[in-house]
Amino acid sequence: MNPGNGAGASDIVTGVHAYWNAHTLGLQYVTDPQLVPGSPEFFAHIRPWMNPYKFPWIMQRIEREARLLQGRHLLEIGCGMGYDALEFLRRGVRVTAIDLTENAVRIATRHFEVEGVRAEAVQVGNALALDFPDASFDAVWANGVLHATGDTQRAIDEVRRVLKPGGRAIISHFYRRPSWMWVLHRLGREPIEAHEEDPPVNEFYTDAQVLAMFRGFDIEATAREHHRALPAAKRGLKAALYRYGFAPLYNLLPEAVALRYAYKFSVTAVKA
Repeated sequence: MNPGNGAGASDIVTGVHAYWNAHTLGLQYVTDPQLVPGSPEFFAHIRPWMNPYKFPWIMQRIEREARLLQGRHLLEIGCGMGYDALEFLRRGVRVTAIDLTENAVRIATRHFEVEGVRAEAVQVGNALALDFPDASFDAVWANGVLHATGDTQRAIDEVRRVLKPGGRAIISHFYRRPSWMWVLHRLGREPIEAHEEDPPVNEFYTDAQVLAMFRGFDIEATAREHHRALPAAKRGLKAALYRYGFAPLYNLLPEAVALRYAYKFSVTAVKA
């Protein structure tokens, strides 16, 4: 999807904002109604379901990049509740964290207070029009965000603009097609998140389409990830079919075959 710069683009951003402001990633994993949002117990409760902990390859990527970026300035686009940024901060990376939604910024700010870390800034920001001068950052991190903006190419171009020459774009991840989730989503309208409705935008791309969007970058590494069906927090009939039907059968596929249908494609690139 490429809405351009007209009224349609504004409508898409408005819809994306409304959805994610109401469905801050992580809220769907709260199963204890007694938890107080923003409390230490709240953040600990949902922590196992969040990206850097549920998906070990994300934590490995954070550890690797943090070693390269100690003392340097990283921008996270789409910080959500701040779990990824938290791990960079703990490893000595300076972090500015932005999110399209006010609720995410509020929760992430509280999360950093609870954990006793301090970001350079935590603020509302739009991936399609980053409010920073050219060549501001040593690295940009975005985890599952750019394909959900309504204009992935523009988002990547903005990443390149705010990076210093030689700066690192660490983008985990883009949704792949063909993949097992792409098939489930198209045939069953299965929500990708554990909500009743899908986000207004979630683009699926071939690997070649993703790489073509990294103009002005030197590609350092790519990876197909999430090639196995992992535990899901979903509930109801579709969740049961996934948990007890699709997942165990799909996970019997040989590794080489399963990798062909991996759900996610990640890119690490350096601004040329």
